[in-house]
Amino acid sequence: MVDANHIRQVYDRYLELVSKTDIDAIVDLYAVDAKIEDPIGSEPHVGRDAIREFYRKTIGAITMKRIGPLRVAGREAATAVVVFLGSGDKRKALDIISAMVFDDDGKIASMRAWWSIDAMRPARPEE
Repeated sequence: MVDANHIRQVYDRYLELVSKTDIDAIVDLYAVDAKIEDPIGSEPHVGRDAIREFYRKTIGAITMKRIGPLRVAGREAATAVVVFLGSGDKRKALDIISAMVFDDDGKIASMRAWWSIDAMRPARPEE
């Protein structure tokens, strides 16, 4: 049974795996027919092969950090995250709202992310 605790664990594991660039483990969190829309309004990536390709192209020298509580309702969850790119004085941050829906098996059925590149900003020292 999928409960709020399972969803929280998967969400936090997802953020950890993206930061580690572990594409195979990330893809394994998703259902076979899952869909990603990241950012909202872009062409959806459907199925594990498309999801693998999406992460292969988009992750690398980034880290992700949840910056607020994870809100869980039923089999859906959303949270604010920040993505950090680069290092030192050139480190950038991008604030994102991320939402996931989970299937009966506790796999991610869909992931949607709200952001736009014009919101990229210098990372604050305390981040």
